[in-house]
Amino acid sequence: MVISLHRIIPRINDIDYKIIGVLVRNLDKYEYMPLQILIRESGVPRDKLSDILMRLSDLKIIVSSPQNPLSYKLTFTGLNLYSLKKLAERNIIRAVGEQIGTGKESVVYLAKDYRDEIVAVKFYRIGWSSFKDFSKKRGYALDLRGSIWLLRSILAAEREYSIAKKLINVVPDKVPRVIARELNALVMEYIDGKELYKIRELRNPMKIFLDIIDVVREAYIKLGIVHADLSPFNVLVRDPGTDIEKAYVFDWPQWIDAKDVSAERILVRDLRNIMRLFEKRFGLEIKFDKVYRYVVGGAETIE
Repeated sequence: MVISLHRIIPRINDIDYKIIGVLVRNLDKYEYMPLQILIRESGVPRDKLSDILMRLSDLKIIVSSPQNPLSYKLTFTGLNLYSLKKLAERNIIRAVGEQIGTGKESVVYLAKDYRDEIVAVKFYRIGWSSFKDFSKKRGYALDLRGSIWLLRSILAAEREYSIAKKLINVVPDKVPRVIARELNALVMEYIDGKELYKIRELRNPMKIFLDIIDVVREAYIKLGIVHADLSPFNVLVRDPGTDIEKAYVFDWPQWIDAKDVSAERILVRDLRNIMRLFEKRFGLEIKFDKVYRYVVGGAETIE
């Protein structure tokens, strides 16, 4: 059973975080950290440490090796907790609430910042299925050693954070604003919207389609990147079915350079993923060639 973060946090004390911190600092050295090294680096006596490790195991914060029960590795829950602790120390996050979203490579929680405003915290949890996508596209983090899935999750968060800071300058009203990053966690503006794939009715489907395509165009022309994972799962629509409905494109860690040899093929796939839904569900008649020319800068409109 997975215990939600907001239920675990009150059960973790400073000495627990000290142990978790040792594991975090050694992610690139060990998949499972031997007990003797954990004792040495934490300075906690063996008998006391054994009790702490047992409790952290019960909370699914660490797991022991099947081959060597006296060696331990951090779970995604443990990494998430440590990311939150660091965000709190930086006066970015004050409280964390319920989980509000889950995807193939991340989970999203509601949180409050130190101004008491609601924000979203996205925790990356790269697993084998999503990593296969990453590695097929660009040999992503193939040379890592140690706790590779946690390290890949940290790199994915760093990668999305770096591009999101640029995107907000070129499409400020059509991507979520990023606030901070810590390890595998991204703190973002909370958008009270609904994923496009769940929506059955829109007031103005063409406007929402153009919102999305404009993001793809601006990213391509001004930043020289392709989203590379665009689909109705990565689009939020605020106030769907109303006169003020509006689209936001999110989830950018798989972006690729527009000069990449596979960029054209992937851009075509991204566009077709979005067009297919608007054609089938909302009855739009869209010419792919016109959309493509518009996105790459060969036309000023898709008309």
